[in-house]
Amino acid sequence: MSAPGRLTIVGSGLAGSLLALELVERGLAVTLIDAEEATATAFSYGGVAWWAGAPGPLGPLLRQAPARWRRLQERHGPLGWRRCGLRLHGGGWGSSQLRPPFAQVDTAVLMAALPRVLAAAGVERRRGRVMAPPQPVAAGWQLELESGDPLLAEQVVLAAGAGCRFLAPALPVRLRASWAGVLAQPIRAPLSTASASPWLRHAARRRIVQPRHWQRPALEAAAPGLEEERWIVDAGFAPWGEGLLLGQISLVRPGLDSGEPPPAAAMEEHLRQGLTGLDPLLAALPGPFRQVPVAFCSNGLPLAGPLPGAAGLWVFSGFGGAFAQVPVLAPVLADVIAGVADPGGLARFGVLPG
Repeated sequence: MSAPGRLTIVGSGLAGSLLALELVERGLAVTLIDAEEATATAFSYGGVAWWAGAPGPLGPLLRQAPARWRRLQERHGPLGWRRCGLRLHGGGWGSSQLRPPFAQVDTAVLMAALPRVLAAAGVERRRGRVMAPPQPVAAGWQLELESGDPLLAEQVVLAAGAGCRFLAPALPVRLRASWAGVLAQPIRAPLSTASASPWLRHAARRRIVQPRHWQRPALEAAAPGLEEERWIVDAGFAPWGEGLLLGQISLVRPGLDSGEPPPAAAMEEHLRQGLTGLDPLLAALPGPFRQVPVAFCSNGLPLAGPLPGAAGLWVFSGFGGAFAQVPVLAPVLADVIAGVADPGGLARFGVLPG
């Protein structure tokens, strides 16, 4: 059993890890629970679209994302942040170059670096799954781990992405989950800047290619009214270590439960058909196909803050555009948890779960 007084974060993806780093900077003792399962972070394009945020007060905050990533790398070493070219397809614009310049966090680099970075910062890492919602006890909250060992913490942050609904069933209904799939090439297929395909030339130059108008946000916004499952393909790719993440298929089901993983073979076929519409050469590139559950909020604004009526229980989940949203919201939430700011700072961004 861990010592009372520690703060425990459930979830070791982007949200949980960056929040842990902010909290230890503020002097809190942090335990991070790592289920050692594939996360949405690991298969994200990692695009940092700081100029394409949600309307309202959160939009201007997102413009701080590049500075936050630079600060994180200055403090913790390489995390995969880099400037990169972006090419868009569809929509009828005269130029495929998007301005201002784009940036990416290479998620293969990030996921490889995080264990070292967290350990160096003093974050305690516990491996295992949390098997039930946190239970209130006199000293705070108790978590039941699959090992059978109870874990006691004064405060708990739920940053488990699509797993947050299981851990806190009373979370707002705008927090939902989808299934997202990509072709994840660990080693990039031979590519040439002289290729007959303009898209493969962009891949050879390590640029990101994506639709000018993503379909996924519209599907997520429609989620509350769905009566049957729907899937869409957003064709594109992004550098991923020495390889590529290729395509993206999203499946949303009615209700709040994402359900069992959809058939991988059928999802891969749909994905390759969608890529064929952009370039048959892209569709023919090898896989393998990987899919993970992804948390999202149907109104486009994530959840960040205390759960009403549950002192010491927090949520940090449901991001759309996580690589711009998480690094700027994590310091704000950390200040609130550490007691140096009140939740009003989060309220004005529209992200409180109450």
